[in-house]
Amino acid sequence: MESGIELNSSIIGAEGGATVLHKTSQIIEKNRILICCGDSVFCLDLPKLNLNWKTKVDEITAFEMFKINDGFIIHGEIEISRIDNHGNIVWQNAGADIFVTPEGKDGFEIKDHFIKVKDWENRIYKWDFNGKEIE
Repeated sequence: MESGIELNSSIIGAEGGATVLHKTSQIIEKNRILICCGDSVFCLDLPKLNLNWKTKVDEITAFEMFKINDGFIIHGEIEISRIDNHGNIVWQNAGADIFVTPEGKDGFEIKDHFIKVKDWENRIYKWDFNGKEIE
């Protein structure tokens, strides 16, 4: 929007479960925006909103994503994924159950050097940024 006038618009869609827009479902950078939608992450250029790339990152739903120094960590329902800045999957890890807790909170954290996530049965998984299990 500029002076109340819409300059560009785009519609994106993907298969899988529903994703709602919230604080960690999109990342805006200088020349692009990345958006979790359904089972995928979309990268659109700014300001034109042309599709740069689309990557399927989960079998069901991509809930949220976080920027790390050379890519992104994606919290999906079935998989935790790391993609590079071009949308290529670096690694994906799954657990024994879905990565959602029955309470719907405190199930996913990114620390300085690792990712900690809980599944439906409150089992805890920890991976370093290279996808290797720790502890």
